[in-house]
Parts: sequence; structure tokens; C-alpha cells
Amino acid sequence: MKSMAIGGLVRYFMKRLLTILALLIAVDAFGDSGGVTAHLDAVSTEGTHANLMFKCSITLDNQTGATLVAANFPIRDLALMVTDADGHALAKVHAWPMIFWSFYSEKQTFQIHPGSESFQLLYARFQGVGLSLPPDTKKVKLQIVGTLSGCSYTNCLTSNVVDTDVP
Repeated sequence: MKSMAIGGLVRYFMKRLLTILALLIAVDAFGDSGGVTAHLDAVSTEGTHANLMFKCSITLDNQTGATLVAANFPIRDLALMVTDADGHALAKVHAWPMIFWSFYSEKQTFQIHPGSESFQLLYARFQGVGLSLPPDTKKVKLQIVGTLSGCSYTNCLTSNVVDTDVP
């Protein structure tokens, strides 16, 4: 009789152990670690509220352990969201093609190596023409959003929010 009680106790603990292992495997498979993060480091403005451009320093941290190859990156893929101080959307703009980055290749693909990579992008409405914001806008909130098109990493990137004064 005593051996049956011990056997039941062993089965109980084995079921619990299997449940815990299954949860750990699920967390590892579906967790956010091992991804790519974007950080908006610094922003400088050029122009006035009627013709405003943003020069943004951005850092991507590739924690996937593999080199990612993206197409059209970062010109079309990383947009700058501009909101007013209350969070109301004012604009969503893409980088102007006159940009600087360290991982550009002549094949128009961009390699994002494991680790951190920093670069600068100039965000304007069209060919160097800046955004037109309401005249009473004194501060805006900026955030980078986008994807890495053409590569195996399909999650959306969303950076931190940076408050910026409007000249």
C-alpha cells in the first residue's frame, strides 16, 4: 500500500516537472529575446515649423545571432512618426535618400550584422522639403517604426520616444 502512495507522488511530481519544462520551452520559443531593437539616440532639427527636417541618429541592435540582409533598408522601412505633445499624429515620413550608413552595399541590400549598428537618417517630406507643422507647435514627440523588408526577421520595430523642440 505504501509503495502505491509513493508511486502516485512520483507521477504527480513528474507531471508538474513536464508542465514546467513545457512552459520554459514555450517562453524560449516565443519570447522577445533574440530579436532586433531600434533606439532613437539623438535628434537635431533643421528649418522652421513651416519647413522642418529631422536628422536622427539611430541604433539597431541585432540580437538574432545571424547577419540579416534587408532590401530597401533603411530608406523605405524605418519611418519617423511625429506627434504633438499630447500624442496626436502630425506626420509619418520616410528618410530622404541622401543618408549616411555604414552597411550600404552597391547591391541595394543592407547587411545588419549581430550586435549594435548606428547610423544617421534625414527625415523630410520630399526631396529635402521639410514638414509643415502648425505654427503653435513648440514640441513634438518622435519615434522610429518599421520593419526589415526582404529578410527572415518579420517583427515590427518600434523605438523609444524622443521629445524635440520645434524652432
